[in-house]
Amino acid sequence: MSRQYHERVEVQVGDPLLGRLPESTERLGAGGAVPTAFIWRGRVHVVHAVVAHWTQRLPWWRSAWEDEDTAVQQVLEHRVWRVEASAGRHQGIGVYDLAEGEHWQLVRMAD
Repeated sequence: MSRQYHERVEVQVGDPLLGRLPESTERLGAGGAVPTAFIWRGRVHVVHAVVAHWTQRLPWWRSAWEDEDTAVQQVLEHRVWRVEASAGRHQGIGVYDLAEGEHWQLVRMAD
């Protein structure tokens, strides 16, 4: 079952675990940093594997109401990371979609 959340999370990025990345992730720029842990609802979730990642276009109307005098323009794309993670040794592993944009967000969780 999959649930959507769109909640802000704090994400730690770093070097990926060897052998735990899909081929498309291995060709990343910017040093190849991937999510390694995140805090959601006060619990630390450790990333065991990166399942996939992609760039997602946000709805165009999010910027339609943007004030032209505003110096900061809203980003219309963000990168999404699908990871396998668990909140503790005795907790089961879940699949989480983390969106990397202006702020990190937990977008979806499958259990």
